[in-house]
Amino acid sequence: MTVIARFEVIPVRDGSLSEEIAQAIEALDEFDVSYELTATDTVVEAEEVDEVFDAVRAAHNAVESDRTITSLEIDDYGSRDTEAEDRVESVANVLGREPKRDR
Repeated sequence: MTVIARFEVIPVRDGSLSEEIAQAIEALDEFDVSYELTATDTVVEAEEVDEVFDAVRAAHNAVESDRTITSLEIDDYGSRDTEAEDRVESVANVLGREPKRDR
């Protein structure tokens, strides 16, 4: 995959946002993308940048909220076939360990 992106959909309101975030994540299943939800955002991978835009648009539209803020950051590296997992593994190799720590 050549396009790696991170995005967050933020319904603007008080209280838990879990229901709305779940709506956004379920919308991604309609697209040919890989994704992983983290505590602060979602990482999406696809072959083409248009797939990312379409998937994130659907995630944004799936949220049932009066006001929603969506931010998106895209890394479209057309000359290399790399995945997010490869990037994490590269840093782990330099560290000599997993780039994670539990307290």
